[in-house]
Amino acid sequence: KVFMARRKKAITGLLSEMKAQMELAKDPNILVFTPLGGLGPVDIVTLNMSTGEYTGYDVKTKNYRKTDYMAKDGYKRNSTGSLILRSRTKEQIKLKVKIIYATI
Repeated sequence: KVFMARRKKAITGLLSEMKAQMELAKDPNILVFTPLGGLGPVDIVTLNMSTGEYTGYDVKTKNYRKTDYMAKDGYKRNSTGSLILRSRTKEQIKLKVKIIYATI
C-alpha cells in the first residue's frame, strides 16, 4: 500500500514537471533543459536566447490543506482549502532557483 502511494506521488510529480516544461517551451526565445536522472536542486533550466539569461526552476505540485491548523496555544487558524507553500532549500536560495506551482 505504501509503495502504491509513493508511486502515485512520483507520477504526479513527473506530470507536473512535464506540464511546466510545456508552458515554458511555448516562448520561442526560451530553450528548456532538464537534468539527467532527475536529481539535484533544479528540475528545469531555461536559456533565454535573446538575453542569454539562465533560470533554474523547481516544480511543485499544488496541494491544498484538508483541515484547519490548531496551534499549541489552542488558537484555531482557518486554513482549510489554502495552498500549501513549499520553501526553497539553502542551496536553491543560493542558486536563485524559482519555484513553479503546477496543477494537473
